[in-house]
Amino acid sequence: MLHQSLKADMPFPEAFKVWLAWRTMVRPEGTLQFSDASYLAPKSIKDYRTCATALEKFFGRLKLGEIHAGHLRAYQAARAYCDKSVGDWEKPCGANRIRKEIALLKRILRDARLWGADEDSFFQPLRPVESDVCRAMDAEEQARFLRAAASREKWQFIFWYATLALQTTASTNELRNLRIGDVLLQQGILQIRREGAKNKYRIRTIPLETPEVVFALEWLLARARELGATAPHHYLFPIQASKGKYDPCRGMSDSGLKKRWAEVRSAANLNWLRPYDLRHTAITRMAEAGAPIQVIMSFAGHMTVRMQQHYTAISLMARRQWARAAWEEQPANPARKKGPHQESYGEKGAVLHSFNRSGY
Repeated sequence: MLHQSLKADMPFPEAFKVWLAWRTMVRPEGTLQFSDASYLAPKSIKDYRTCATALEKFFGRLKLGEIHAGHLRAYQAARAYCDKSVGDWEKPCGANRIRKEIALLKRILRDARLWGADEDSFFQPLRPVESDVCRAMDAEEQARFLRAAASREKWQFIFWYATLALQTTASTNELRNLRIGDVLLQQGILQIRREGAKNKYRIRTIPLETPEVVFALEWLLARARELGATAPHHYLFPIQASKGKYDPCRGMSDSGLKKRWAEVRSAANLNWLRPYDLRHTAITRMAEAGAPIQVIMSFAGHMTVRMQQHYTAISLMARRQWARAAWEEQPANPARKKGPHQESYGEKGAVLHSFNRSGY
């Protein structure tokens, strides 16, 4: 039925609307009861629409039957370098974003039976880029950022938000999707549910172990109540629907932190810092403290192999420093006394002499 609805002479924008409509459940008129039944998560629908907007700037005038592998290759080059002669994009785009947009286009073409193994053989996709290990603040930069955020009353929200992110390793999307009922201060835990988690491995329960993070959450809960978020299903960070009005049933958007975040990072001279970098800063602090990778993953959730190797290396380095410090504080080791051969050869010579006597 979907194949019959997608026609070869259909322009791409129209084809995308038809394709998405098949994956979106519409509530029948007159239905009052709520249901969580759906084909796609709201985040997936949003991602598809974002990709379609970018694709439309290049393929908007083409019909589905006219699109071939050469067009996809040309799109990749134009999108990567922001060629405004063929598409009105704002800035150059990374490989992973382009791969996601191309994947959507190919799915639509496949459902229209206009793309198959033969077309795939003529198309060369971009190489994926593992970008999970992002930039992280060092300890001095972290302290400077928090001092700047705490220095003015209008920046207090950024201070408490950053404190929460740094002590829980929660990402921006996970924090924006937190509900009041996910914050259990009496039990000392924070729940990350499927709605905000990047994947099923990121669903987790995070312990709240310091007075600072508990105080930050108390302040954020008080702020949420002032904005109308009082029920367990209301969002901890409600969206600003209009000037001075907030909708507690909808979570804060990506731009909810934008203005004040830019002010704080400018004051701290950290213009490169993004909200998502707080997660990697938090994981880095744990690794620097010598926490094993299993403990870090229980806090942070799923990690790629590259991320595990990155933070394992930091953790191992920290543990080596602790080991050296522990042994250096011990009394003099009797084994360090001069051996019989060290008087004539010295410490280094004794080692060489022992190896020669052993036949190596």
